[in-house]
Amino acid sequence: MMSLRWRRRLIVMLWLIFLPPAAICQQLPLRYYSQSDGLTNMAVNALAQEPGGYLWIGTQNGLFRYDGARFQRFELRQGLPTPFVSTLHVDGSGRLWVGTSEGLYLWQGQRFVSMQFQNVQFKFYQGQTFATLGPHRLLVISGDRLWLVQSRDQGHSWQAHEFFEAGQLSLHPEMQTLFSIHVGPHGDLWMGCERTLCHYEQGKLSILGKESGLPAGENWRSILHDRQDMLWVRSDHKVFVLPAGGHVFQDRSPDQNRQQKANGIPFLAADAAGRIFSRHDEGILRWNGKRWESFGESSGLIVGGGINAILFDRDGGVWLGSLGHGLVHWIGYPNWENWTTRQGLPNNVVLSFLRDRQNLLHVGTRSGSAILQKNGYFAVAPETYGGTSHQWRNMVEDAQGNIWAGSLSGLLVRRERGAKAYVKIAGLSSINNLFFDQSGQLWIATNVGIYIVRQPESNPAPIKVAGMEFSLENINAYQGCQDQAGVLWFVTDKGLLRFDGTHWRKSKPKPATQIFQHSAIACAHNGTLWLGDETGTVWSANEQDGALKINDVTPSLLLDQSVTALFEDSRGWLWVSTDAGIGVWNHKQWRFFNQESGLVWNDTDLNSFYEDSDGSMWVATSGGASHILRPESLFAPLQLDVLVESIARDGETVAHGQPVRLPWSSSPLNFKLAALSYQNRETLNFRYRMQGLEADWSKTSVPEVRYAALPPGRYRFQVAADNPAMQAYSPTAEVEVVILSPWWSTRTFYVVCGLLSLMLLYLMHRYRVRRLVARQRLKELQARERAYELEASREEERKRLTREIHDELGQHLSALRMGVSVVGLEFGAKNPSLQGKIERMVTLVDGTIKVVRNVVASLRPSALDMGIVSALEWLAQEFRDNTGIPCSLDVREENIVLDDTRATTIFRIAQESLTNISRHAQASQVEISLNRKEQYYLLEVRDNGRGFDTSVQKKKSFGLISIRERALMLGGEAAIFSVPGVGTTIRVSIPIADAMLDR
Repeated sequence: MMSLRWRRRLIVMLWLIFLPPAAICQQLPLRYYSQSDGLTNMAVNALAQEPGGYLWIGTQNGLFRYDGARFQRFELRQGLPTPFVSTLHVDGSGRLWVGTSEGLYLWQGQRFVSMQFQNVQFKFYQGQTFATLGPHRLLVISGDRLWLVQSRDQGHSWQAHEFFEAGQLSLHPEMQTLFSIHVGPHGDLWMGCERTLCHYEQGKLSILGKESGLPAGENWRSILHDRQDMLWVRSDHKVFVLPAGGHVFQDRSPDQNRQQKANGIPFLAADAAGRIFSRHDEGILRWNGKRWESFGESSGLIVGGGINAILFDRDGGVWLGSLGHGLVHWIGYPNWENWTTRQGLPNNVVLSFLRDRQNLLHVGTRSGSAILQKNGYFAVAPETYGGTSHQWRNMVEDAQGNIWAGSLSGLLVRRERGAKAYVKIAGLSSINNLFFDQSGQLWIATNVGIYIVRQPESNPAPIKVAGMEFSLENINAYQGCQDQAGVLWFVTDKGLLRFDGTHWRKSKPKPATQIFQHSAIACAHNGTLWLGDETGTVWSANEQDGALKINDVTPSLLLDQSVTALFEDSRGWLWVSTDAGIGVWNHKQWRFFNQESGLVWNDTDLNSFYEDSDGSMWVATSGGASHILRPESLFAPLQLDVLVESIARDGETVAHGQPVRLPWSSSPLNFKLAALSYQNRETLNFRYRMQGLEADWSKTSVPEVRYAALPPGRYRFQVAADNPAMQAYSPTAEVEVVILSPWWSTRTFYVVCGLLSLMLLYLMHRYRVRRLVARQRLKELQARERAYELEASREEERKRLTREIHDELGQHLSALRMGVSVVGLEFGAKNPSLQGKIERMVTLVDGTIKVVRNVVASLRPSALDMGIVSALEWLAQEFRDNTGIPCSLDVREENIVLDDTRATTIFRIAQESLTNISRHAQASQVEISLNRKEQYYLLEVRDNGRGFDTSVQKKKSFGLISIRERALMLGGEAAIFSVPGVGTTIRVSIPIADAMLDR
């Protein structure tokens, strides 16, 4: 019966024989983007990247843009009438073109513009149907014809016409159907024609077929020139290549059994290193210079209906467009390789690495060890001691090439160089660490002490270290190393131990106040010790005067993480493993990597790092093994830019001008940010502030900032992106924002308010003045009314007195005269003395009657009862008789009939005027006129006397005041005009209607 060992050998041999040669076994670090990320359609047809960094994804149901944090869909309102996007292309000027089954569209910064031409209606299918011919010149395939789309005004307007003339096409019927277009490095055109390949150069069109080594009947759907100027062409099933300067194509077709499925897009693409990529039914292919490497489900790539598009971004990253599984990001390409149990590891928990002198890489896992085969698959070594039952935590090689291995169960084994199997050396407690010192002795750190194998070749039995100056019999030794001076160092649960070859002692930290518990150690080439603990702290240490001077070199991203291992490579770089990824320090910068960077798993182990012979690094994790091909590339500068993608308020996008001017609103102002970098985004954050509102910077990992109800003013929104894990910091981007004052806070409003306030104060003043004036007028009116009433009362009293005097006293006096006259007649003749007395009495009575008449006339002349004209005539006559001054009366209307009040008032004014003239004017001529003008009676009394200065108000000018008051009582006016030495005119206007009644 076949032994178990031989059965395992046979299985491995058969597996190696029948393993498909095109397959490469590697666990790809992939990130899938689906509906939960905002990519609502999983069928990707095309991919493109703008020069600014945005990724564009064309799907069977919409066009999407990705900025590293979110997907934005461009729907019909952005100008795309159909959701099915066939192809995308970025021309030499950085313009993005979109081809659909309905037409051609150009992205113009904020929206897509449909390219409408009179002579063609474009219609695009999937594939290589775009090519850039030169500045502002684009070749497109539509309707089986090649069209030239060009602009003669720097892209402001575009024209389209057929590239080939009808005569050229008639000579070559193969040109009636075109599948692809490619512009060569020398400006020549390569086209996939119907079942052949066409070449156009300097006006000459040639057909390449069997004589050029190409098989007949193939439609070449993809064409590419690589860095060596080799021409690659691909059909649905075949791949051929034309060497630079050659004339015959060579067959590079992959396995035809993996090229059977239809409806795929057979693309060709080259990465930053010039390696050619294409597709097959189960995933993607990569040409390594000798053969195709296959990546599919065995590598973790789930393709669904196939990979239809591939894109290499500006940082060298790889993006895949799948049919059914959305957008796929190959993280860490091309620097990271990963292996798991899918690629043959016995267990995903990887514990150690070793490359032996036969150049075989051994990997120790939780379930035995395995060897990396040439095909990239790990195979379990049948000769491994214990098979898959032991956890090989340590593997080291001695000076003779013998391999020593230690397990967590305490098993120490050795496989001599050239031997087939491992031999058990000893059974110890759990082995944490193995290493050879400079003299070739093997040191073993276990959880119950430290062991040494002094003669590994002749006497391999380990001996427990004893004879220490202190009692540490059962120490738990985690790790150990030997420094440049030959001193051994061990980190244990009892502290840091030092052995100089003769004495053991505990190291004392300097400063003494520093207390730390080490869990990891590494000896540097320059004599420095690296120490780490479970709190994430890393120290550098150097011996000085018998003490250990320590210096904290912990970066902020390591804090609160558990440091499990430290390693210094041949470059002098420090590698730090934690439970959340790994860190690398080149003494200038730190870099941090985890699954988002390409690491197969975040949790790393005690012996995490191994430097391979070519300088590459292996990392052991509890989820598989990672291989960093070129560690130098880890410190390549990362291009990190930040931009304000959009500004919105109330759901409306604000025009992105400088400055942004907005009216004040209580609604929040939203800034959408973007940092167009797709590597190591796990620690990416944004620093921002609104200068003019806040002085300090704020931080956020969310690419959106909101400010609620910014007060009016001028601000500067400043933002920068930081990626501490990559030590990358973007320049600061600024957007000037002007919040206009609301209408109630504008300068105009304040001016208007000021004017209104002044106007209000003025109106209030006017109102107050008007009230005071009105009150004064009311008082004056009341006074006038009272005066009017008094004057009326006086006139009535005068009338009464006049009547009584005239009627009663006059009658009595008349009777007395008659009686005296009768007495004289009866007794005068008889008594002469009595007659004389009687005559004297009659004369006295006549004088009394005359006085009575004068008193009656002064109280109220009887002429007033005959009308104002008669009264004025009497007054003029009386003035002439009493003063001797000529006085004329001019009445222009014959019949002027006035009511008693107006007649009395006019008469009294004229009477008062004549009285003043007689007393003061010294006039020689007086004129009185009365006439009617419109609704007024006008009275003028003029004299040619000495006059007076009207601006000088005399204290006792009661006559003039009386004249004005009498006029005002009837709602009239009195004006006095006087010139010294010339004369005086008194002009009075009395309204015909009763103004007092109107009031």
